[in-house]
Amino acid sequence: MRILFLGFDIEGYGGIATYSRYQVAALKRLGHSLDVVSIDKQDGAPLAPGVADRKLPFENRLRAVATLVREAVAARGRYDLVMLNHVFLAGLGWLVKKISGTPFTINVYNIDILTKLPALREAAFAAADLVIADCNYTIDWMPKYRSFVPPTGLLYDPVDVGFFKPVAKTVARAEIAKAYGWDDLDGRFLVTTVAAMLLPPNKGQRQTIDALAKLADPRMLYIIVGSGPDREAMEAHAKAAGMAKQVRFTGRAPQEQLPLLYAAADVATLVARGGPGWGEAVPLGLIEAAACGTTFICGNEDGSPEAILAEDPCGFAIGPLDVDALAVALGRLRDDPALCTRMGAAGVRTVEKMFAFDRYVEQQARLLARFDSRTRKAA
Repeated sequence: MRILFLGFDIEGYGGIATYSRYQVAALKRLGHSLDVVSIDKQDGAPLAPGVADRKLPFENRLRAVATLVREAVAARGRYDLVMLNHVFLAGLGWLVKKISGTPFTINVYNIDILTKLPALREAAFAAADLVIADCNYTIDWMPKYRSFVPPTGLLYDPVDVGFFKPVAKTVARAEIAKAYGWDDLDGRFLVTTVAAMLLPPNKGQRQTIDALAKLADPRMLYIIVGSGPDREAMEAHAKAAGMAKQVRFTGRAPQEQLPLLYAAADVATLVARGGPGWGEAVPLGLIEAAACGTTFICGNEDGSPEAILAEDPCGFAIGPLDVDALAVALGRLRDDPALCTRMGAAGVRTVEKMFAFDRYVEQQARLLARFDSRTRKAA
């Protein structure tokens, strides 16, 4: 099929950008002809240059609308399908469909779709031919917020298991020690969180700091990976909790270091609150850790527990604000290395079963089969 794939910051940072790049790669593997257009809101150098065929500046909301109208008119009759990486772009899909009958899909994420939409955007969303959601949590809750939900399919965030894979803990720790100048990792119980430090905070770093303070075990060390506007306040929180010596901030880590940071850890945490405008799908920071053989602790109010299979558990799901429960889970894993090993191995199996990129490609093909058949009939 000839596909226009249009989205925000396709070459940039963040979960939506990463998801979009995987989607583009999957579509190319499936043999579709793509025109990839990125509307860039982020400043600075791109993380993945060369993915987009064209890049359009966002500038401001008014000019962005004008840009989308021009793109919609230019797309008339040129494509078999339009795919949009955000519900904010639904109007473009609706306009192309009105002009030329071209079907369109929209990617949705719980923090953006589980909330009230402006009337025009709601109408454009309702006109979509397919909604692609990244977790069952979003699918289950959409009817509570939408007057009409178009046909919907599940497409979990994928993990590149050739890149995120188990590394011997001693090897990983040696590499991390060299990279950050740390000489005290031997015999430590390492906890890590890989996530942007955004506002309002909702990745659970403070809860993890407070849980470690409750355990009062100097052998435990917390490594926080990421950057963002909340970092200074988070550093102050660690100091106020008396944990400054047991909490380390790496800043944004180079991509090639992430598998080592995950593999060096005994457990990864990312506990997010759920509810309107909050929560995660299945966090990449946890399933990437699982792919590296590291168990995790997540919140139980959003899509995070979907990464834990009842028959082969690779982590614990807890109330995201329950610091006592988090401390208990961390203490249990600290005191039972064999449990960490078993859950870590289960994580590798779970990722291969549910989140490997090959599974993602297969599911993308199933979701788009309806449009392929329509194209064949039209021919």
